[in-house]
Amino acid sequence: MKMNKVKLILSFIFISCISLAQDKDIPFDKNIFQNDKQAFNEAVKQIKLGDIHFNSGSNSDLSYALSHYLKADSFNHYSADLNYKIGVCFLNSTQKFKALPYLQFADKFNTDGERFEDLDLYLAQAYQLASEWDKAIEHYKAYKNTLGENDKPQRFYLNKKIRECVTGKELYANPERVWIDNLGENINSEYPDFGPVISADNRMLFFTSRRPGGVGDITDETGYDMEDIYYSEREFGGDWQPAKNIGSPINTETHDATIGLAPDGKSLFVYKSISRKDGNITIARQNDDGTWTETTELGNTVNTKKHESSASLSFDEKTLFFVSDKPGGLGGHDIYVATWDDEKQDWGEAKNLGPTINTKFEEKGVFFHPDNKTLYFSSEGHNTMGGLDIFKTEYNAETDEWSKPVNIGAPINTPDDDVYFVVSGNERYAYYSSFREGGFGEKDIYKITFLGDKKNPLIASSDLIDTRLNDKSDNIESFEKDDMILISGTVTDGKSNEPLVAKLTVIESKTNKKITDIITNEDGTYLVAVKAGKSYAITTTKEEYTIASKTINTTNNDAGKEIVEDFQLFTPVPGDEFVLRNIYFGFDKSNLRHKSIEELDRLVNIMKQHPSLVIELGGHTDRRGSDAYNQILSKKRAEVAKKYLIEHGILANRIKTKGYGESKPEVSGDKINAMKTKKEKENAHQQNRRTVVMIISN
Repeated sequence: MKMNKVKLILSFIFISCISLAQDKDIPFDKNIFQNDKQAFNEAVKQIKLGDIHFNSGSNSDLSYALSHYLKADSFNHYSADLNYKIGVCFLNSTQKFKALPYLQFADKFNTDGERFEDLDLYLAQAYQLASEWDKAIEHYKAYKNTLGENDKPQRFYLNKKIRECVTGKELYANPERVWIDNLGENINSEYPDFGPVISADNRMLFFTSRRPGGVGDITDETGYDMEDIYYSEREFGGDWQPAKNIGSPINTETHDATIGLAPDGKSLFVYKSISRKDGNITIARQNDDGTWTETTELGNTVNTKKHESSASLSFDEKTLFFVSDKPGGLGGHDIYVATWDDEKQDWGEAKNLGPTINTKFEEKGVFFHPDNKTLYFSSEGHNTMGGLDIFKTEYNAETDEWSKPVNIGAPINTPDDDVYFVVSGNERYAYYSSFREGGFGEKDIYKITFLGDKKNPLIASSDLIDTRLNDKSDNIESFEKDDMILISGTVTDGKSNEPLVAKLTVIESKTNKKITDIITNEDGTYLVAVKAGKSYAITTTKEEYTIASKTINTTNNDAGKEIVEDFQLFTPVPGDEFVLRNIYFGFDKSNLRHKSIEELDRLVNIMKQHPSLVIELGGHTDRRGSDAYNQILSKKRAEVAKKYLIEHGILANRIKTKGYGESKPEVSGDKINAMKTKKEKENAHQQNRRTVVMIISN
């Protein structure tokens, strides 16, 4: 009993000495640990097992080595040799932020740099990850001084790392005004979660996760489960709901990863693993009932026997940007573009975006914004602060050139990899994958809220303030508006109010240029992003229904807003009427403007679908001019529309015409007089100049 007490006291004294010995190197020497031979022998065994993997050098081997070293470290935390090895292992692991204190401890005992020859290199990398730029530069330069003059590849690498630190120092000195929030436990897990893609209305999120419980529930050589795709939905302004596995047929027993989403959220690009060096881009489309089709490959103009890893579709779905490491590129993975061929119903030959975008290093994670000009991507080769940084470039259609890529700055970009960056339609929010301290797992998905430039007064508009402001200690400031507008709404049956899957065509009124054709969702909703400051004609059609159309006039002050416009469609019933908004006549003229043709073509189609349909075309004018003159003018306009229908195969006896002049205005004279600007008044007059179709018989 007395002997046990002595051993206990000696053990306590030894542990106390160890706890106070942080500035001493305590090697694994059996003479030091005579009082605990069994634990000492087990620790030495763990070091030897770790050394076997450590000397192999691959990331997976270092992971195994780390598990052994940490067991030994729990016995003796103050071995410089072991701290060095643990620091190197952490630096090459998914927990690389833990490397620095271990390497710092080893550095205390690296006399004249002889004990750990490459420690300066590892310390520099760890300091760079910690954003301690000056210390990182100091150690990169110290390591560079140990190299021979002929060691050009290493010198090139070190010069690049030093430039990264200089860039990081500059960007961190002028941070972007953003909030970066982890999406939380409804989305992220303790496992890698990455590759977010969102619909343009910011209400549907798809992402990739390696959490257990997927379709295959099989692990690979990394120890993580195979990649599966998950999704989450939210109401406007609400929280993301708990993520769900998208299931079969999209997810399979192999790797299935999100790489792109059409703006309407109905076409999902999926990465399918063929082998370690071969992966293809496939596409799945959502059915009307919410289920998904099986994935189909995009064809051999896009996919090769190499690695196609990311894709993004333009808003009109005619242009595809994707990433590939196929032969003939400028570096590792490059960004390519392909255009849809309507005749062949296939993607045309892919074109490398060239040296303005692509470098001799890696380019990944491409995203093309709905504004049809802005491209975001991640790169190792431009002015990064380390790893993959996110860059932004804009396309000039007149010169067919891309602008010089710009680093989107700190704290969005970090010294580690930042990739898979996607932006909401109004550019107020973005999502991306990042490896940050304090996350749930190896990679997490984060939401970025762009605050914009500082403005006075502090709150410019209450509808632009994020609902999380109460959680922030900083002053509240308004968002910077951009030049985009979201137009959204619902198409319903005018009698039953049931939602309809219908087609919407958006045309820029001034140029008569078609912006897009879109199909509404199953619940009748739609979304389109357009530029502010222009006028748009939107026409809605569905087989067996009439037409609904509206003209939407926007100003530059509308930028950043969401305009809601709902449409109702009717089955042709005698006595019902609908307005053709986008048949245009100039002031005091009865000749059709060219941009009226598409609307009249839709009326032609309706009448061909209903061969017995008889209609009245009612012409309406604005109030300018005499009553008698406007009566004649409105009749002429109705006759001009009738002539167009006859020329396109509709019998004349199926079309009656009548002129109503200015007798039935939609906008009264008093309202027009009260309007402040000439443009507002002209838009109101245009609204009164309309053609009304009344069903006489069917």
